[in-house]
Amino acid sequence: MRLVAAAAVAVLLHAQPAVAQFTGHVSVIFDALPDLDDAEGRQSVTELRARVFAERHDEIGAHLRIHVGGYVDGLIADRESSGGMGTTTDAIVRPTDVYVDLVTTRVEVRAGASRVVWGRLDEFQPTDVVNPIDLARFLMEGRSEARLFVGLIRGRVFLPKSTVVEGIVVPAFRRGRFDQLDEGSSPFNLTRTLIRTVRDEPAFGSESLQGGVRLTSTSGRVDWSLSAFRGLRPFPTSTLTVDGAPLIRESFPRFTMLGGDFETVHGQWGVRGEVAAFVDDELQSLRAVRGVRGHSVNAGVGVDRRAGDYRIAANALWLWGAVDRDDPAARPFVGDEEVERTDVSLVLAADRSFARETRTLRVFGVYDPVDATMFTRVIGAVSLRDNWWIEGSAGVFTGTSIDVIGRLTRRDFAYARLKVFF
Repeated sequence: MRLVAAAAVAVLLHAQPAVAQFTGHVSVIFDALPDLDDAEGRQSVTELRARVFAERHDEIGAHLRIHVGGYVDGLIADRESSGGMGTTTDAIVRPTDVYVDLVTTRVEVRAGASRVVWGRLDEFQPTDVVNPIDLARFLMEGRSEARLFVGLIRGRVFLPKSTVVEGIVVPAFRRGRFDQLDEGSSPFNLTRTLIRTVRDEPAFGSESLQGGVRLTSTSGRVDWSLSAFRGLRPFPTSTLTVDGAPLIRESFPRFTMLGGDFETVHGQWGVRGEVAAFVDDELQSLRAVRGVRGHSVNAGVGVDRRAGDYRIAANALWLWGAVDRDDPAARPFVGDEEVERTDVSLVLAADRSFARETRTLRVFGVYDPVDATMFTRVIGAVSLRDNWWIEGSAGVFTGTSIDVIGRLTRRDFAYARLKVFF
């Protein structure tokens, strides 16, 4: 990864690009979680998050493209109620996309750090398994902002009739994050415990190697794709051991995903569908605190409509999980409702702009009728002047269950942000 970045910088310094400019933004967010616990006394968390983001895209001749982008994030927070000690501070420097593209009429090869989008549904995309996410940013801002880079080599072959064959190799593992800024004290951290925890991340080499292929094409008025990916779960499976002092080991088991998706238009409505079958998977049992070998399927259908200044989209998601009955260690969990479960989620997203796009409003909600849990987020933004925006948001969790949304009960939040583009 460092060699690729160094090579990109060297080319930028010595080449004469056809198109080159820096763009980015500076943002400052003040956010608050008003009531983390039902205990007496003050249980709130307040944070100040700052980000400086910049990127540059260069096209050198007809066959070479170089993209360099990254950000610096900073945090000052009072997280005493979520495990912090007094004032919590942190700062990170991360790339978003730092890659080189070699392009011909029929072939494109990318090498570097990049984010790759698979799938077509809104926010919850079952086949979008190449990049891990930052859960805190996903909840506050959405999946596109939460997607984290991975080092990869990607090749695409462009065939006749809008057919593309894509192959991806990810040599180094990168885990998902509950929060990139001082994760241990983050109120969005779902693995925090008083028991000593050891994390076993895959070593670089055969243990960390991931990869997959995707075929996209068009038949009539239907865009569709088929995909397969052999990877590692980005969020850990926790296993409790009690030999001597209690210990929790976090591991990142392998999975095999076979997927497909489609998109078409019917009148003024777009219609989409997506399915991912995890034929080799590991399910988490929270009661037994261990992983259970099994299989799962995550599928969904959705519709959306654009008209003038607004867009509305609705999705229905279905999740099914079952243990691997051929695994002796998994058989005791046959019929366990926590592991072998079927779930349904309904997702609604709406966007509206006003006053010549100087005012925007975004609403997002996900509801699980089986567990009676719901997450709702509203984001409103106003342009103060050219390139200056002020934004306000609130997110509310209702209900309690073993799924992610249900485990975030009492993590309601609100934030105000100033964002300046350059």
